[in-house]
Amino acid sequence: MIPPPISSLLTVLAFFFICAPAFGSDLIPFSLPWNDDNTAAPSVLRLDHRALPAGESGFLHIENGHFVDGAGERIRFLGVNLSFSGNYPTHEQADQLAGRMAKYGVNCVRFHHTDTLRAPNGIWKEGTADKQTLDPENLDRMDYFFHALKQKGIYADINLKIGREVIAGDGFTDVNQLPTYDKGPDHYHPRMIELQKNYARDLLTHKNPYTNTRYVDEPALAIVEINNESGLVNKWAGYDLDDIPQSYIDPLQEDWNQYLKEKYESTGTLRQAWTPETHGTGQELLTGGLSDWTIQQVEQGKGAMRIVPEGPNGEDALKVDVTSTGEASWHVQLFYRGLKIRQDGFYKVRLALRAEPDRRASLGIKMDHDPWENLDDYVSVDLSREWKTCEFAFSPSQDDDQARFGITGLADALGTLWIANPSMIDSQPEGLPGGQSLEDQNIEWIPRNQFSQKAAPIRRDWIEFLVKREAQYYREMNQFLKKDLGLKAMVGGTQLSFGTVLSQMENDFIDIHGYWNHPAFPNKSWDSVDWYVNNESIIPAENNTLERLMMNRIEGRPYTCTEYNHPAPITYSSEAIPLLAAYAAFQDWDGIFFYSYSHSNNYASRSINNFFDICGHTPKMTAMPVAYNLFVRGDIAPARQTVRASMTEEEYIDTLFTRNGSLWFTPMQYLGVEGTAPYQHKTTLRIGDEAAADNPAISLSRRSMESDTGELLWRQFPASDAHVLIRSPRTKGFVGFVNETALDLGDGIQLEIGETMQNWANVLFTYLGTREDGHRWLLTATGYHENQGMEWKNEEKNSVGNRWGDGPPLVEPIPLRLTIPQENPQNPLISHMGVKIFSLNNRAEPDKDWSSAARRDNDGLVIDFMDNPPSIWYEITFSKNAIVPNSTQQ
Repeated sequence: MIPPPISSLLTVLAFFFICAPAFGSDLIPFSLPWNDDNTAAPSVLRLDHRALPAGESGFLHIENGHFVDGAGERIRFLGVNLSFSGNYPTHEQADQLAGRMAKYGVNCVRFHHTDTLRAPNGIWKEGTADKQTLDPENLDRMDYFFHALKQKGIYADINLKIGREVIAGDGFTDVNQLPTYDKGPDHYHPRMIELQKNYARDLLTHKNPYTNTRYVDEPALAIVEINNESGLVNKWAGYDLDDIPQSYIDPLQEDWNQYLKEKYESTGTLRQAWTPETHGTGQELLTGGLSDWTIQQVEQGKGAMRIVPEGPNGEDALKVDVTSTGEASWHVQLFYRGLKIRQDGFYKVRLALRAEPDRRASLGIKMDHDPWENLDDYVSVDLSREWKTCEFAFSPSQDDDQARFGITGLADALGTLWIANPSMIDSQPEGLPGGQSLEDQNIEWIPRNQFSQKAAPIRRDWIEFLVKREAQYYREMNQFLKKDLGLKAMVGGTQLSFGTVLSQMENDFIDIHGYWNHPAFPNKSWDSVDWYVNNESIIPAENNTLERLMMNRIEGRPYTCTEYNHPAPITYSSEAIPLLAAYAAFQDWDGIFFYSYSHSNNYASRSINNFFDICGHTPKMTAMPVAYNLFVRGDIAPARQTVRASMTEEEYIDTLFTRNGSLWFTPMQYLGVEGTAPYQHKTTLRIGDEAAADNPAISLSRRSMESDTGELLWRQFPASDAHVLIRSPRTKGFVGFVNETALDLGDGIQLEIGETMQNWANVLFTYLGTREDGHRWLLTATGYHENQGMEWKNEEKNSVGNRWGDGPPLVEPIPLRLTIPQENPQNPLISHMGVKIFSLNNRAEPDKDWSSAARRDNDGLVIDFMDNPPSIWYEITFSKNAIVPNSTQQ
């Protein structure tokens, strides 16, 4: 996660108000104590599942594409992240924090943003000239916390390079001109890599005095990650390297020349390979002159155009008046239609432009038909009252017989734009420049803003070079960690979409991150006041974040998602916990981690106080034990069938070439796999020469996407009835928008939900175990949630600025009715004979007896909280009338 400043995340202003009734039931102020580590009676959360201590059976490793423990048993991780000072609790806090995490089902903690800041918020010692000395107090706190986690059966994932930025004391100059967190150069710059290795050595070979082991020899250390959300290809494609000082480019250029030397051996061979085709050179494409231009106006965006003799030398010019701005910049734009574009073509555009008042416009080539994709990157130009002659080059990503050249971004402001002498030539790109040779090792690197000017063979070589150089970095770091340091833990690289598929296959497993409706900052990055988060549920959305994650799995490799969240203050955000857990289990992943548990060591916060922290987010935390059962316990069975797509390494590089290096795509969808596939079957991408086998049938309808196990059903359409059903024998649930019909949770069990504030609910029902008094189940039922005193900026409730309010959070209890059939042989864990129902307090202890809410009628046993539901969670104990199948007596 690329973080905001700590102050932006931790700003909490206290405002209180009395909440109005919500459809017959009040919002309940409900906060879960941060230090509640009690798993003994009377607490009902006694997930006595883990071997104590963590790593007791030996080192974790990989068998058959999955994580296994020292005894060869499958292990999945339900993890959380800690960031900044959150990694460094006091010893007293550490014991309580580890206990609380274990109570709610966490079995792995990801130590994140340890290297970003100096103490007390990071690992580096304060007051040193360099950033290479570990702070002894924070190191001791981390050591003890690791020990406390281990004793509770919780593994660790230590991240190495996250937010560290080099400084002058480390031997660097012009550090303020580097990309954020030095991303990009950190993959090839020798001194930066040396510092990464030094830090890894200092931390991982240090002996923890509380476990009496070095981290490289520690079986409770499950994972070490090399570099977070970084990559050479990704940062180059994002223009991040274009303007950095030459001293930071020199090592990359040296590597580029070495790559070319190994591939071509001589300058003559290289020049021949790089000589561009010459067909079509000189043909003018804008043959219709000014009269063939079209102005597009969308919604409120309005404009008009006419030809006037007002060019630079009095010649004709196209004059465009923007008379009304639009909601989007493209709501007024110009384009020239009817172009036939070739992927191997090279197009030079030249035209004169001026504007009153000053404005920025964007120029480019795109499809003139659905899906209206750009055929190369648009180029932005700043315009003033003075005429400006502009020249651009475009290299299309694919052939298109219905393309258009356009000028867009005009609806941002009122004013006038003049265009004169437009020309677009089917031209010839540049081959090997004169004076450059392999013998002199002086072939220049290619900045992103010059990429389109190069011939296709040059561009293809450059992309291949970047991909291979990135992979070389991960090979080098893996060798250092495993061979030089002797690390026993599994090693991860970075995340897909930040790193290439090929570079991440150099590591032990594949990782990815995902956020539904990540916070947006219209003006200043991570501004604590000026931001918004679209307040929407993920469930009605096609091509959503979770769908993308499911379609990025690489066949034969363990797969994890080490950061996931639906950020606050989304009022549907508790859905993130069960949805990720259920579908990760169905897809048979190996680890899921929510970002973040806490960004500071102020764990006692009782409120929803920033976008990401879940420690004080009551609806998310109450869903965590259910997530454990769904994913770690395996209540959701893996898919029975697999949809595979196949791509060779060369085809993958070719795809990046056509996309100008952009990694923000899903290869399986690129290869034609429908987005409905991962809801129905397991989905994997095979990298290699072997062709994918025939795939099972896939329904294209999003009205009812049922898993091939029958345990999950996701309905996206219509949006007013969008929901997910969980129907496994030991965990059942409903997440989504409510209609008036009874919902089938499997085993004959019916759920009815009453009217709620958002017509939305998150109801989960999971088996906890069997004791002398019967089969124990946990029922959680939450809906709308917000802080006390949270001040919404608008009716859409998409921002509160820095007025987050205070805790305890206010949570909507859900009116509901469960009906259990008279005869329920399908599930002997649920009986209609005898039932005890208790609401739970904030320590998950039975609080008040609500057994009177149960009654028997002709349909069977009815548990009825339809009127004035008293709580957001309950313990329900059914009489023991049968032997529990395939479960441990707890």
